[in-house]
Amino acid sequence: MTRSHRPSTASVSASIEYVIALAEAGLAEMRALIFELRPESLEIEGLVAALTKQVAVLRTRYKLTVDVTLDNEPDLPLEMKHALYRVAQEALHNIVKHARASTVALRLARQGNEIILQVHDNGKGFDPTGPFPGHFGVRSMRERAAKMGGTLTIESVPGQGACIDVRVPQVMENE
Repeated sequence: MTRSHRPSTASVSASIEYVIALAEAGLAEMRALIFELRPESLEIEGLVAALTKQVAVLRTRYKLTVDVTLDNEPDLPLEMKHALYRVAQEALHNIVKHARASTVALRLARQGNEIILQVHDNGKGFDPTGPFPGHFGVRSMRERAAKMGGTLTIESVPGQGACIDVRVPQVMENE
């Protein structure tokens, strides 16, 4: 190879930096995917920490504005925390995939003897009574809420966003 056909040190360095950046981005994405499959922080740190990490993904990966109101860690059995996390995850996934929203509000609170999880967006909305052939997200959210002895309500009007409201009884972790 003649000297004129060799890449410059600067271009080789830039290429290496680009490959390293791609590898780091791929690793970060893989960690996020693994976390979504099995959120270890849910077991170790709790529901509030897991939801906080999910919000960080929405903000960085999807550039959404997310307004978060998370009360103290609810005193619930781990299986109920998992179910609430999965409902929130599904609602947020649906917002990213279907709603074309720019703003999301996520709320986890204790009110009386209930734990309330709300996910609201300013997206395009939908008819919550409609059939969703081939889509199981809404049904799985309803089933998870019912299995916890709670309710799931969806309020949405086409063109005006959507609000998912889950209410489950406060069941003490040691019961």
